[in-house]
Amino acid sequence: MATSAPSSSRSRQEAQKADRAVTAPVFTCRHRALKAAVWRNESESGVMFNTTLSRSYKDGDDWRESTSFGYDDILVIAELLRTCYGFISREMSKLAQEKKQE
Repeated sequence: MATSAPSSSRSRQEAQKADRAVTAPVFTCRHRALKAAVWRNESESGVMFNTTLSRSYKDGDDWRESTSFGYDDILVIAELLRTCYGFISREMSKLAQEKKQE
């Protein structure tokens, strides 16, 4: 059975959320409504780590996420990214040590 590409922006967003549900981030850190998530990706050249940022907000009864941030968020985001940087650095160090032991 062939699958068709999502026809609307909302459908694409729902498909992306479903994909993320299958592959969870390897690390997340939060401060109030702000969240940084680190994702591990295998590539032909080895392991890569990517980071996403989001802000949670309530729209009526539903919780939503945005990637738009205000002035007051900037320094907090910098600290969240610093935390992610530390996590990724430690993971890359572990991977390098494992590779040396092989």
